[in-house]
Amino acid sequence: MAQDCKECSLSNICLPSVFGRDDTEKLDKIVSTSKTHQRLQSIYHQGDAFQSLYVVKSGALKTYITNSKGSENITGFYLPGDIFGLESISKKHYLNTAKTLTESLVCRINYQELAYLRKNTPALSDWAINLFSESLASGHDFFTCLSQHTAAARLANFLLLISKRTSRSEQYRRKFHLPMSRQDIADYLGLANETTSRAFTKLVEKKCIQKMNKEIEIIDLEQLKECSNLNQTV
Repeated sequence: MAQDCKECSLSNICLPSVFGRDDTEKLDKIVSTSKTHQRLQSIYHQGDAFQSLYVVKSGALKTYITNSKGSENITGFYLPGDIFGLESISKKHYLNTAKTLTESLVCRINYQELAYLRKNTPALSDWAINLFSESLASGHDFFTCLSQHTAAARLANFLLLISKRTSRSEQYRRKFHLPMSRQDIADYLGLANETTSRAFTKLVEKKCIQKMNKEIEIIDLEQLKECSNLNQTV
């Protein structure tokens, strides 16, 4: 498992980046072998006892809360390199359900072992602080999307965020795939499905993007930023 972690294409942003070559055996205590999950398979359910964090190695997932009426309220989307389950640590049970959007490879991080190692591994503490900071930033991005009054602005924000997240850098990826359904995007952005469809059409008509099913290409990045109303922050 330690060797698998070191050879993973995501090793520079995940746990292997914390440990030197001589410490790879420590990963054996923390990370379980990546496991393939089929599309629409649950990783954990809302209310389950919290035991582990998870890393998306390939594919994509969503998390959602089920309300008293049985409806899903989507709380996040997770792409390769993303860690999910962080919000559930303090409550000791999972606050939402995590489900795959596509066939996905997911690695499991034993939280108890991670917490134990963190006490004697300063670099791991630094990594954890950065991880929680990124999680807070992601929450900020979500509320930034919802703060926009128009559907087109919310959608433009969302596409810019996904573009950056798929690039795993501060650069925008011009061509990317949306693994989530239009209905999932609508639910996440607090919009009706039909409203989201019209927002996609508006961005295409403005020549901000091209769209072929779930394949997106940013044609005019500056125009898309202008549509987002957050040119100075996105």
